[in-house]
Amino acid sequence: MQTVILTEDSPGVLCPSCPYILGMPVPESKQAPEFDSRNPEELKEFLEEFEELAKRHGLTTKKKTKMVVKYVDKETKKFWKRLEGYGDDYGKLKRKIMEAYSKTLREDKLIVAELVKLVKKSEKGSITDEEDLNTYYRKFWIVSVDIVEVDVIKKKQHDEYFWKELPRELWYVISDRLEVQDADFESNQVPEIEKAIEAGHFVLRKAAAREG
Repeated sequence: MQTVILTEDSPGVLCPSCPYILGMPVPESKQAPEFDSRNPEELKEFLEEFEELAKRHGLTTKKKTKMVVKYVDKETKKFWKRLEGYGDDYGKLKRKIMEAYSKTLREDKLIVAELVKLVKKSEKGSITDEEDLNTYYRKFWIVSVDIVEVDVIKKKQHDEYFWKELPRELWYVISDRLEVQDADFESNQVPEIEKAIEAGHFVLRKAAAREG
């Protein structure tokens, strides 16, 4: 299939009558960049290819945030659209995307055995490092975000569900960290997801440093 090129005097301008940006390859066409979340090790290459196309067609930082999500699968699109920077700042969005795949991106290749091991860890509810936490967060968010949007559950309930599914031993170390950071926080409280994730990264990174 050939790339469908839409024409107009100025490249990189949103077309009111079509969902894509003029000059950019239509998603799923032969020349379009593509990212499959089952192969996260390809993220860096995907972003580089997308950025080269975006530069060629004169996309602004705002338009890049809108366009990059069109080249990923449906669940990944939902996740990326809710990251900081979407709709506004591509540089910020890219950093958040990269952070979400942190451990995988530091490896040259994700072999099948490692992927199977990661899935088994998730199934057993084991979170032993930052990548496990990131994976749990992504899966939880994809599953839960729609019911939050339509107000089936409130933000507080959303936080509670996220917290409840974490391994109990992780509760304790995250709570300890939050008590250090916030004098008003008590160990019997349910933290906001964002604060739990931040504290979780800290304690897991510290634990990894001790073991290493």
